Amino acid sequence: MKKILFIYLIAICSIATHAQSLSLLKSMNIDNIDDSQIEQLMSKMQSEGVSVNQIDKYASAQGMKQDDIAKLKKRIVKYNNEKGGVKKRKSTELLNTEKSNSFVDEKGKALEMDSEMQRYYDAYFSKLDSIKSAKLKVFGSEIFKDVNLSFEPNLRLATPTNYILGPDDELLIDVYGMSEISQKVFVSPEGNIRIPNVGLVTVGGLSIDEAKKVITAKLSKIYGGINSKNTFVSIALGDIRSITVTVIGEVVYPGSYTIPSLATVFNALYQSGGPKENGSFREVQVIRNSKVIATVDLYDFIVFGKQTNLRLQDQDAIKVLPYRNRVTLSGEVKTPAIFEMKVGETLSSLLEFAGGFSDKAYRERITANRNTLKEKCVVDVAHTDYKVFKTEAGDEYLVGKLLNRFENRVQITGSIYRPGAYALTSGMTAADLIRKAEGLRENAFTSRALIFRKSDSGLPQMSSFSPKNVLSGKESLQLQREDSIVISSVLDMKEEDFVYLSGEVVTPDKYPFAEGMSLKDLLLLGNGVKSKANINEIEVFRQISDEKLLNDNVVKAESYKINVNRDLAMNDKASSFKLQREDRVIVRPIFGYEEAKEVSIDGEVRAPGVYILMSKNQKISDLVYKAGGVTSYAYLSGAFLIRKLEKKETEKKLLTQVANNLSSKLKKQSESADSVKVKKELMAESDIVGINLEKILKQPGSEYDLKLEAGDELYIPKYLETVKVTGEVLRPNTVRYDKRLSFTDYVDASGGYGSNALIKRSYIIQANGSVQTVKSFLWFKHYPKVKPGSRIVIPEEAEKKGMTTAETISVTSSIVSVAAIIVTLFKY
Repeated sequence: MKKILFIYLIAICSIATHAQSLSLLKSMNIDNIDDSQIEQLMSKMQSEGVSVNQIDKYASAQGMKQDDIAKLKKRIVKYNNEKGGVKKRKSTELLNTEKSNSFVDEKGKALEMDSEMQRYYDAYFSKLDSIKSAKLKVFGSEIFKDVNLSFEPNLRLATPTNYILGPDDELLIDVYGMSEISQKVFVSPEGNIRIPNVGLVTVGGLSIDEAKKVITAKLSKIYGGINSKNTFVSIALGDIRSITVTVIGEVVYPGSYTIPSLATVFNALYQSGGPKENGSFREVQVIRNSKVIATVDLYDFIVFGKQTNLRLQDQDAIKVLPYRNRVTLSGEVKTPAIFEMKVGETLSSLLEFAGGFSDKAYRERITANRNTLKEKCVVDVAHTDYKVFKTEAGDEYLVGKLLNRFENRVQITGSIYRPGAYALTSGMTAADLIRKAEGLRENAFTSRALIFRKSDSGLPQMSSFSPKNVLSGKESLQLQREDSIVISSVLDMKEEDFVYLSGEVVTPDKYPFAEGMSLKDLLLLGNGVKSKANINEIEVFRQISDEKLLNDNVVKAESYKINVNRDLAMNDKASSFKLQREDRVIVRPIFGYEEAKEVSIDGEVRAPGVYILMSKNQKISDLVYKAGGVTSYAYLSGAFLIRKLEKKETEKKLLTQVANNLSSKLKKQSESADSVKVKKELMAESDIVGINLEKILKQPGSEYDLKLEAGDELYIPKYLETVKVTGEVLRPNTVRYDKRLSFTDYVDASGGYGSNALIKRSYIIQANGSVQTVKSFLWFKHYPKVKPGSRIVIPEEAEKKGMTTAETISVTSSIVSVAAIIVTLFKY
């Protein structure tokens, strides 16, 4: 009685657990399911031994729709992918943590490592990482671990004629022809079906073909047309039954599984997670009624894609035996892995399982490590023995890489038509290789060529031969493996030759020299001479290369002066004058020729604008008269001239060097602002010239009337009515001009001098750019006259810095030392 009660309690707990799983599924909103719910469901499935592919059975039993079941399974796959990446990152972080905290004291504090310890530490983990990365996987195991794969039986296939009917199978019976009727019937637990007007028909344990014969015989008694061939019967399988199979042995999740009756051994194994680490892929037994009815080799499917026709039946058992014989195959094969081999299988079969050699594999022989009774031994397997060499348990096979060398290569490069690598044949000579390369080019240097080869010890060697002699048969050079011939070109062996053209030509440049080149040819390459070129004296400089002349004479070059026609006709001396390499041709301008020079005038004149200098003596007064004279609003005292400071290249270089030297000295004195000012003044592109236009116009041609230069700009302003006061005053200001006011009156109008004003250095900038300073004599100061448009500038007195403590001590020490010397002198 107690036993019955205990069994009853276990059954109730099992039903409650199953009901809990179903209620969990029922409460889920598939479209908004979160990771915590997925994790809870997966944990529950794992505790009950349910795989991902079995969840549809539980969900279907609860009434979940097929669309929702598909969504749920996709969500589980997505969850597994995300968690797989997290686990991988966590394992990496853990490894890094282990590396960073491997050496600690008893309190857990990290120890400081010396260099020797650090090297050992780094080498240890480097070796550990290489071992982890080199670990091979069991061939085929990844198929059962990939959650993205779904090995489910195809339930939409045509009815198999050898399918054995059992309880819960649905049969679709169609009678058509003279009589028509359709029936759906289910096989009862006793193996019977009930057909209206026919009664019970026993079909359990029969195949589809056998059941069709029995049912047709029964129906023919009611439908006479069946016997007369006017009525026909069709039997098809509708919904199939589920069967329960037990998976045992070396599998990840052993247990009983409910699967469709069309499922195969592979489907059941996938439900159970597949063989585990010690499980066999070659010996999977199917046990029916306590007898082994078949042994399935999973390699037939994994390697060759062959599927077994064996159909599982209810209460079948699938047993995965432990593996018997495993070997490792690594190196240059397409699928390095740990393979399971049957007794008597050869190395050739192993290579077939691995997909064959890779493209870089060394196929001549394979090295194997084999276990003996006491130790390991090395076995070399030649390629001729792959089909007969039998594998043994524990064998380790390594397929090496091809050597980066050639057994029959010779090379030729340089001045030939087809440089490259060629196959070395028996008795091949240098002449044969040159002919294979389509022969020598026209510019080939035929007197000598180089051949590089290796000695017997592998050291490089070099020798030479005559291509001309080997091709004519006067010499014979036998080639060896890896010989390399280099044929030089006469063009590469000569230095580049140029002639140089400069001066008044359109395109001055250096041009490649060619034999027979004339002076006219070079001028043509330079696109001809300019209009200002002096064609009567084109000068050619030629280097003296004669050794005797160079030794006897200090003159190193000679010059020639040639006349040419502007149209570069062929009938003059320039056409017959032949140039030599490195000649330098200079075309000078016509004496006295100058480009047109522009000056400009602006402001209060009648015709402002740009004018051309007619002569070198043209002056400011000439420019004013050309512009029609000044207007009645012109303020002559404020006129000024802007002159461009054109500097030649050599002058620019000199000024740059002077500016850098001055600025470096000023920087040493901590006067960086002054150094910048010096540079700007030296490198200025233009300057303002103070002029007295009143005197110039009253006395044209006088000393006040300056000669104009290219780029000069004369500006005559209109009458100015203000005076600007800037600098160290209380309020810098612009004051209306009054001829009665003096220099100090304008300063007072701006609030007077500031506290830091340097009065004795005050100055005034007149409207024409001239500068006048305040002059002092004894206690008297003479201030310059203020004119319209003037600018009064009151500079700021520099701040006086006191001596630092160190400077004070230094001066005091010097004084004391001098005093001591003086006292000593007076004593004597």
